[in-house]
Amino acid sequence: MISPLIGPGDGHTWPAEIDVRQLRLLDAIASAGSIAKAATALGLSQPALSAQLHRVERALERTVFERDRDGVRPTALGEVLLDHARRVLAAADDLELAIRRFHSAPSERLLRIGAFPTIFAETLSGVVAAAAPGRPVEPVAVTSRAAVLSALLDGTVELALYVDHPGQEIVPPDGVHLLPVGMEPVFVVVSPGHPAAGLGEVSLAELDGSVWLVPSGEDDEFHDHLTDQCARAGLGAITVRRLEPRVLGQTVRNEPRAVAPTRSLDPGSTVPGTVVALRGVPLRTRHLLLWRDGSSVDVPAVRSGLTHSITESGVIRHRLPEWAAANPGWLGT
Repeated sequence: MISPLIGPGDGHTWPAEIDVRQLRLLDAIASAGSIAKAATALGLSQPALSAQLHRVERALERTVFERDRDGVRPTALGEVLLDHARRVLAAADDLELAIRRFHSAPSERLLRIGAFPTIFAETLSGVVAAAAPGRPVEPVAVTSRAAVLSALLDGTVELALYVDHPGQEIVPPDGVHLLPVGMEPVFVVVSPGHPAAGLGEVSLAELDGSVWLVPSGEDDEFHDHLTDQCARAGLGAITVRRLEPRVLGQTVRNEPRAVAPTRSLDPGSTVPGTVVALRGVPLRTRHLLLWRDGSSVDVPAVRSGLTHSITESGVIRHRLPEWAAANPGWLGT
């Protein structure tokens, strides 16, 4: 993380925590000269990229780019930030390249697959091996949208399993293809003392005044999906806290107004508490496969194998089996 910044001449401290991914967003915007062109290069929709830029600027309490009809250009703060950002990014790229070279496989037949840590990741290697017989499979963890697209474009992985959310859909760049696997509902976990605990199913509006807790490793796209859907439900601005998983579980148990989103299929590390469904399923996760040009993998066969394995395990892994039985058509039902 970058240390807090000091405002010029006013002694004002900005408690800004900016990570490498956000620095890449800023650099891409500056290089492209427009939000639209940068969004295309990053595989994001323009609204999604704008939302992430606004988040950085809110944290800094200053604008990084000036906007006009010709595009964007850095402010004085933006120039300073970008100058340092490019040095950080160059060092990060060097580190990433060194790690990739370390993990280079001696066999050209090795099939590397990227996997986001979901319930699907447990069966992905076996399903891919069945669809690509004769090729040893090596899974590679990918935990950000930028990382998975970069790994596909530079050939680090040939196929990847990832997620996105309504309103935050991945826009694949040239050379990368996308096939949806299916949609999974997102429920919420609440403490026994929460007003929603005994209801079984609630609307988002009924969670007004709750404190939303998300794991510290959760992607920003889900954060934007959550805040957008809460705004649509009339909740306005919501309080979202990012916590380490262990701390998050303790907070849900001890904080009566805490609410933690949870996917409907048990990934094996569930947050303790009472699981409650959301009426109308406003929060959703889409699982999808991405692959690069030239891949010989039978991607439709991989998709079929994944949905078959989840349908079988969904009977015992679903957080709310009765809800699943009453709502067919979702993953695991």
